[in-house]
Amino acid sequence: MAMSGSGYRDAAEKTKTLAHHENDKRKRILVVYDNELNLALLKQLLEVHGYEILETPEGLGAIDIARNERPDLILMDIRLPDICGLEVTRLLKHDEQTKAIPIIAVTALATPEYEKKGLESGCDAYIAKPITLGNLLRTIESFLSSVPSAVGSLHIDRFPMSNDRYQVASGPEGAALDALRGIK
Repeated sequence: MAMSGSGYRDAAEKTKTLAHHENDKRKRILVVYDNELNLALLKQLLEVHGYEILETPEGLGAIDIARNERPDLILMDIRLPDICGLEVTRLLKHDEQTKAIPIIAVTALATPEYEKKGLESGCDAYIAKPITLGNLLRTIESFLSSVPSAVGSLHIDRFPMSNDRYQVASGPEGAALDALRGIK
């Protein structure tokens, strides 16, 4: 069956319209990270998985973006140049406009003391670096899925490194690394 020139245009328009509607449904994540390389890496990884990314390297900027843009979730570094990420979290959780936005701390500060401070400040989850892509995506999805997650079901990755590099693992190798680390 041959398609006329206008048939191709109609099909192209329908495809554009479908793509536009899909973009409207994409979940938006605000990434608050002052390390440019880590910010770019997180942005790229999350965009590949279908998320729309808002970004800022500063805590005070995160507050403005959260109030104005209402992201579906926030990934928050703890060490920021202008204000501690835990303080930003406290401020966002006490603000009527932003208190319902889930906040996941993603940080190299992996001691039980910092984890406790993070959760007390209002972080909904705490992921220590180096992170695995699978663990990060599972944690994000647990907050963004339409089915509420069960209380206490979040895994907290407790494998700190002194540097700021991500350890990205996916596929069979990632599953094997997760198994070695005790990640389910």
